[in-house]
Amino acid sequence: MKTACIIGAGASGITAAKTFREQGIDFDCFEKGSGIGGNWRYGNDNGMSSAYRSLHIISSKWNMQYSDYPMPEDFPDYGHHSDVLRYFENYVDHFGIRETIRFHCEVKEVTPHSRDGWEVTLAGGERRNYRAVVVANGHHWNPRWPEFPGSFHGEAIHSHHYKTPEAFEDKNVLIVGIGNSACDIAVDLSRLARTVHLSTRRSAYVLPKYVLGIPNDQWLHPLFDYFPLALRRTAFRILAYMT
Repeated sequence: MKTACIIGAGASGITAAKTFREQGIDFDCFEKGSGIGGNWRYGNDNGMSSAYRSLHIISSKWNMQYSDYPMPEDFPDYGHHSDVLRYFENYVDHFGIRETIRFHCEVKEVTPHSRDGWEVTLAGGERRNYRAVVVANGHHWNPRWPEFPGSFHGEAIHSHHYKTPEAFEDKNVLIVGIGNSACDIAVDLSRLARTVHLSTRRSAYVLPKYVLGIPNDQWLHPLFDYFPLALRRTAFRILAYMT
């Protein structure tokens, strides 16, 4: 019986595999799709990626890179999803963990097995036992729909299923929410849609990616380590005013 099972070969799964290998922990890593990258593989054939064609990272590369494998100097401050995937591909090859991943292998069920173990059932019916399981299949693949009274007879999709703006050309679009995806998609649609409206229950600080030529998270990152929430909010207001 191997010690550990890793489910998924996205951003978390590949780092778990790399760490287990370094520590001499015997493991299996199962990936439903044909490649690594998880959410960052646009059009991932595992059917679980929420990436859209125009997707770029929100955090700058200095906050997104792994501490043991810095992003290269020529990598954009805010990379496209294809840049991020290339970084992950280079990561698994650099640390030699690609051969430890079993692709096209879906995990269907994980159940407790004995006092200190787990039984993992694969799509083909094969069952394997492990002492530990790392669930690294992400959290963006299962869309959450809000419930509203009344009815709407137009087209409604979740951001998880949004890929390109062409289908919304010359349409009136309402986007519910003001998270990262909502803002990205609003900008994307503004080029083709007739109108785009953004609806949110609460206000939010919407900052440009650069403040005085510096990525905004490079201004804010020290604040999260040393200052309480009230001071961080004040800093956000100051940065918003500066922009």
